[in-house]
Amino acid sequence: MPRFHPLLAAYLRTHHGVVATADLAPLGVTPDALRALLESGELVAVFDGVYRHAVWPATFESECAALCATHPSVVICCGGAARLWQFRGCTKVGLHVTTTRSGKPARAGMHAHRCRTMPAEHVHDRGDGIRVTTPARTIFDLARHVSWQTLESVIEQGVRREQFDIPALYAVGRIMCRRGRAGSALFGAVLRSRPMWRRPVDSHPELVLRDVLAAAGLVLECQVELQLPDRTTIHPDLGDPSCGFFIEIDDHEWHGGRLDASYDAWRDRQVRLLGCRIERVSTDDITPLRRGLVRDLQEAHRQQRLHHELRHVGGPQAP
Repeated sequence: MPRFHPLLAAYLRTHHGVVATADLAPLGVTPDALRALLESGELVAVFDGVYRHAVWPATFESECAALCATHPSVVICCGGAARLWQFRGCTKVGLHVTTTRSGKPARAGMHAHRCRTMPAEHVHDRGDGIRVTTPARTIFDLARHVSWQTLESVIEQGVRREQFDIPALYAVGRIMCRRGRAGSALFGAVLRSRPMWRRPVDSHPELVLRDVLAAAGLVLECQVELQLPDRTTIHPDLGDPSCGFFIEIDDHEWHGGRLDASYDAWRDRQVRLLGCRIERVSTDDITPLRRGLVRDLQEAHRQQRLHHELRHVGGPQAP
């Protein structure tokens, strides 16, 4: 940037290279100076009254900043918000924005909505020119675009990250859910199906396995707490503490090293010393679901339950 626009240069560095006409005067850029910057090619018009510095890379964040610069009511939502919050499984939803005004920014591949219900507490201003729906509001907006399982998965992800809790989602639902409003039915149904006390699952494969086992009659808890003989506390992915049956889900990308394998083997030995049983399942066995996996785990659980009864109850009484 030219030396006589130091405030503009600093602003662009913290706003993804994007600036709106309304912000130029406080930065010391006159209309004549703006014209000169455009003629020299230093600034490039992105939208009417919104500019990006020519050398700044066109990133997803710079696009979001440019959209938000078109009007103070524009907020990134749905798929764009899911990407900014790094929610899993939502890449196909696409970039959406919402605004309370009638005129909406337009760009190929982008979806613009007019929404009259956007309370201030549903908007997070990042301070870099990007306004995005809060994680809890993003979950509601996603409900119109994704499946039950994907919505359930991102809810578990958000709870585990402490981006929101279940009461916060109910609070959003009380404001947003209406008969006929897209996504309301699915959002409400998924919330009602989830007990508030349940620990969140750690990954999407964990959610898939938990659900298919439950459908087959084997209901397991998520992230159960177990204290090993050396007083170390661990949290197996799924388990039935009543009989000491646990499942760990190994991602081949994260459990392939020697150190990981050695630690897992040590931990499994510690679990067995308690008289418990731990089964390891690879994510490759879950997505897609390996034939016979559910049956094998049901049988493993049955054997462990019988072992537990014989050990702690004394076994079946003779007639």
